[in-house]
Amino acid sequence: MYTLTPATEIHGRIAKLQERLRAARLDAAFLVQNADLFYFAGSIQQGILIVPSDGEPIYFVRRVYERAVSESPLASVRKISSPREVTAYFADRRVSFSSIGFELDVLPVGVFLRFQAVFPGAKPEDVSPIVREIRAVKSPHEAAALRENGRKLAGLLSGAREKIHPGVTEVALQGMLQGEAIGGGHSTVNRMRAFNQDPGLGCVISGPDAAVPSYADFPTAGQGLSPFVPAGQGERAIRRNEPLIIDLMWAQDGYLVDMARTYSVGSMTEKLEAAYRHSVAVLRGIEAGIRPGAVAGELYAAGIAVASGTPYAANFMGPPGYNTKFIGHGIGIEVDEIPFVAKGAPTVLEPGMVFALEPKFVFPGEGAVGLENTYLVTLEGFETLTPLDESVLRCDTGKEGSA
Repeated sequence: MYTLTPATEIHGRIAKLQERLRAARLDAAFLVQNADLFYFAGSIQQGILIVPSDGEPIYFVRRVYERAVSESPLASVRKISSPREVTAYFADRRVSFSSIGFELDVLPVGVFLRFQAVFPGAKPEDVSPIVREIRAVKSPHEAAALRENGRKLAGLLSGAREKIHPGVTEVALQGMLQGEAIGGGHSTVNRMRAFNQDPGLGCVISGPDAAVPSYADFPTAGQGLSPFVPAGQGERAIRRNEPLIIDLMWAQDGYLVDMARTYSVGSMTEKLEAAYRHSVAVLRGIEAGIRPGAVAGELYAAGIAVASGTPYAANFMGPPGYNTKFIGHGIGIEVDEIPFVAKGAPTVLEPGMVFALEPKFVFPGEGAVGLENTYLVTLEGFETLTPLDESVLRCDTGKEGSA
């Protein structure tokens, strides 16, 4: 079923944005990035959303106007063939802006310069921090979507055990899981805001290949299939007595949930089994501090304190020398939202914030172990949106596949 964002949601978001624009002394926001258009307009049809600090927002759409009208609850959706028509629209009404906020964290310079010409007399400012802070706090409507996605993702990862046996390749297993997810409503699009960081469809990585670092700022990258996609699942066949990490997102109705579990056909080495127990202990250490008012950087420090007390501190959150400086990341419409559970992160948690924690230990030549859950901050503490057994998931089915 084609799900539209309720009008009350969109109007409430616009009101928050306008309040923040006034506080920042910005006359308007100029939004064009797909995730931001979806959040504030309810549609990502190609266009420009102008949100003045006071008054009615206007969604100028180049392609496809009819779809934008049917998807967006905004009262003013106007068809244009060129950004110059936006300039003319406001000039005809004798409306001018002295300062305009652009999404400077994501707009390529060439695109920004072209759009800046729409209001040549206005001073450009970065509205991205305001937009991202508003999006960080999820409404009950958003929380419900995320909760349902988490339920579906937990079911997918639970059922994965039936598909895992020696000889099955990582890419074949990923294909089976993704096909099942699509059949269950997964939209196949995982959005990420950071430049040149491609989230793909998640990863299915096993044995030593799971410990191979790559360009992406993830603790576990994987070998991948080629230099064009040098991360994630490859052609390696799953083997007995080694770790397999399945780290996937469920994307539906515009929202993402992130989750990972470690699997093994038979037992892993005692070293890897112990490291996995330590990853769970890190999770428990951070969870103890999740509540409104907690500081994200302090949660990170709590996790590091637990990891540093293990024999494998050098392998935490990446192979030695390639360790990431975060343990968790916000998630919602994009996979890298606020808050970041990272070193020195100043974000103060609020009810409605959603983030994933992914403590992992990575051992070159041996493999990687760990897990990931997505959490919703509540008035009392937190809710785990990805409920599934947190032990190593055993898959000793006795089956053999083709290598």
